[in-house]
Amino acid sequence: MLKSLFSRGPAVPASKLPNANAFVDIVVAGRASRSVSVDAVTAKGIVVRGVIGRVGESAVMLYDSGSGRLRAATKITAASGDRTTLAMPARVTPASASPGGSGGGAQKRQTVRLDALVPGMWRFAPGGKGTGEFVKANIRDISRGGCSLILDRELKRGTSVEVQLRLREGGAPLVLLGEVMRQERIASSGRFSHGLRFHGIRPEEDHAIVEFINRKQAELRSRGLA
Repeated sequence: MLKSLFSRGPAVPASKLPNANAFVDIVVAGRASRSVSVDAVTAKGIVVRGVIGRVGESAVMLYDSGSGRLRAATKITAASGDRTTLAMPARVTPASASPGGSGGGAQKRQTVRLDALVPGMWRFAPGGKGTGEFVKANIRDISRGGCSLILDRELKRGTSVEVQLRLREGGAPLVLLGEVMRQERIASSGRFSHGLRFHGIRPEEDHAIVEFINRKQAELRSRGLA
């Protein structure tokens, strides 16, 4: 289906395009880089959340895909409400080489994502250090690089928080430091979804996240839900 979306003009493989709900870094007209999430990828272009510039302005996207860290030049074709549409890039190129050929696996692991709602906990972490008691929260879109934290209250962009996840029954909970990169109100529930980017992930934590996602995806597939 995706292949048919991009049949006009230069063909860009779907595997080299950002996925819906993934984070991309965008530089518009020489401004500072912004991290935004992808709302949809359609035949008309790539729709991201937030208004990042004016129609006609050039932009460069940097993002992770199954093909590694990629770079794509594009232009803003529409901007209204809280969405911006970017033209489908004519081509994409590697953002950087992987030293010694060892970086590809890690980059691919970063794209592994669990699109399911799981229970968790959170608390503020000013200066990168958690403070106060953990409070219950819902967490979804868990990946090696971040997650979505769903709360009854809205947190400002740049807020540092800790999220606590129990990745294995009977195991110790995993506590991860995250930064709020975006936030939006969920119309259906009135709650707020916050896109977090993890900081300071250790190798053993990275392994635990990937293992958890793979196990949950296998469970969903066995139930016919994925």
